[in-house]
Amino acid sequence: MPLSSDVLTTPRRWPIRVATTVITTAIVILVLAAAAGGAWLLLRSAAHNAIDSADRDRAVALAGAMSARGPQAALDLVAEPMSGVDLVRIVGPGGRLLAAQVTRGLEDVPQLPAPAVGTLAQRELKSPSGADLRVTSVGVDVGGVPFAVDVATDTDRYDTVLAAGAILFLSFVPVAGLATAVFVHYAMGRVLRPVESIRSRVAEISASGRGERVPVPEAEDEIARLARTMNAMLARLEATRTAQVAFVGDASHELRSPLSTLSTLLELSSTSGTPVDVETVDELLLPEVQRMRSIVEDLLLLAKNDERGVPMRWEDVDLDDIVLSEAARLRGLDGQSSQGGQGSQGDRDGLDVLGAVEPARLVGDPDALLRVVRNLVDNARRHARSAVSIGLTVDRSTPAEPRAVITVDDDGEGVPPDQRDTVFDRFARLDADRARGKGGSGLGLAIVAEITRSHGGSVRVEDAPAGGARFVVELPVEALDDLGD
Repeated sequence: MPLSSDVLTTPRRWPIRVATTVITTAIVILVLAAAAGGAWLLLRSAAHNAIDSADRDRAVALAGAMSARGPQAALDLVAEPMSGVDLVRIVGPGGRLLAAQVTRGLEDVPQLPAPAVGTLAQRELKSPSGADLRVTSVGVDVGGVPFAVDVATDTDRYDTVLAAGAILFLSFVPVAGLATAVFVHYAMGRVLRPVESIRSRVAEISASGRGERVPVPEAEDEIARLARTMNAMLARLEATRTAQVAFVGDASHELRSPLSTLSTLLELSSTSGTPVDVETVDELLLPEVQRMRSIVEDLLLLAKNDERGVPMRWEDVDLDDIVLSEAARLRGLDGQSSQGGQGSQGDRDGLDVLGAVEPARLVGDPDALLRVVRNLVDNARRHARSAVSIGLTVDRSTPAEPRAVITVDDDGEGVPPDQRDTVFDRFARLDADRARGKGGSGLGLAIVAEITRSHGGSVRVEDAPAGGARFVVELPVEALDDLGD
């Protein structure tokens, strides 16, 4: 079976526990190895400095004794114990060897150039036998004759001891690395155990699961914060799913009613062979079609908003013109419906439409803002008993950010305080609105909230002075001090 290009090109990454163990162990091994090498170099340098100091002290002491007692004392001086040095030589003029004491194997060390009288020279050289020597030479004047005192020490025995110590230390490095790997692997397992618990719990949570949450560790650390964040996400997903289920159910219910009416009338007409009369079309079919069309358009608008926001065209809008036109439309509607002595709802006379409007302008979508005012006016018209009040003022309490305040009041039953936070949800209707003839689709106020938020505003519901409901929309505007007719 041929492998795909993705399989060939995608690198396989180690698990976090394994990667952390390997990296930590490698770092520990490298650090210990570097420490062993550095310690060996430092100790070797310190040992060589100590050798140089001992050689210098012996050479200076011999030179001082010769200067005081004369060259005849050279043999007695050289015969003294060498106190850890391996070579002592006293060389006269012309390279003539006056006296010497040499450790076995260093007899063939060549003579070195004599330093000037009163000076000291230190050198490193390798003897013909292969020994590494550190040599200190001092020039001395004895009775007007220059002599050179050479003192040398073989460093091999010291270097061998230091090398053995370094090797011993390096042999401990793999053990330390193994111990580190075991400890880190165990510690990472303990640290990641809550993460694995969270992962396995998330894997067990089904799409339809409700109230299921991941365990939160007792420790206040990053993993606990991750668990709380994931639980908050699960709560949001559950709320979203619940809202979607309710949305689908309500949408199906709202569309079923007009579809059932249309289907029933068409089936009766088809079964009886009697064509649908114009009165039935005007009173039943067209209103149901219009109702279904309105619901579908509202659903499409909300779906577009969920996907990429409410589509807007931004331009200067005179908000007072919109409010005045909707007030005039409401007067016209109730003026027509009140003819014949019956109101628009079948149980009242024509509504009194009241209100006061101030000039206000903002940058927004005129059609969307018109829909906001119209939905609020239609909602008030459905619930009002005898009067609807529409107002527009400009709040200048904050001069840098004036806000237009649209109020739409009715004198109906009002909105209970415990339902004011949910009245703007989709398909949210009060129990009193469930009657088909009075209630709307339950999408009008949701659309008001979406459009208002997209314009940087807010909407809320309060008690109206007349005892009904007051819907308040606040929008950022440009206040016009002088506005012509």
